[in-house]
Amino acid sequence: MRRVLIVSPHAPSRELLRRILEAPDLAISVTGDADDAFASLTSRPPALVVVDVRRPDEDHPLFLGLLRKRHPTLPVIALVPGRMRVFDGRHERVLEAHGDTAESLHQMLVSLQQAMHELLAQDLLRLWRPPVGRA
Repeated sequence: MRRVLIVSPHAPSRELLRRILEAPDLAISVTGDADDAFASLTSRPPALVVVDVRRPDEDHPLFLGLLRKRHPTLPVIALVPGRMRVFDGRHERVLEAHGDTAESLHQMLVSLQQAMHELLAQDLLRLWRPPVGRA
C-alpha cells in the first residue's frame, strides 16, 4: 500500500485534505508538525508529500526548502497562496489557483487530486520499470 503524507499546521485543512485524497489503495498520514514530518519521512518514506502552506502567518517555506534538500527526489505537492507547486522528483510545474471563492477552492482541490494521481502513477511506473544493464 502506498503512503501519502499530508503536512499542514492548520487542523481543519489537514482533515479536508485527508478526506479529499483518501482512496482504498492509499494510506494517508497527517501531521501538523515539521519535526514529526521529518521523523516520518526517515522511518518510512511516503510515495508523495502534500504540504499546505497557504496561511501567510506561518513560516513553512523553510520546511519546504529543508524537505527538498534532504529528500531531493521525493514527489511533493505544495499548496502556496495563489498557486499549487507540483514537483515530481525531477521537474516542478506551477498551477495557478486564484481567488478565495468556494469555486476556486473546488478547482484547486480537483487539480490537487489530479496531480496526486499523476504522481502516484509515475511512482508505480518507476517500480515496474525493469532494470536496464550494460553489457
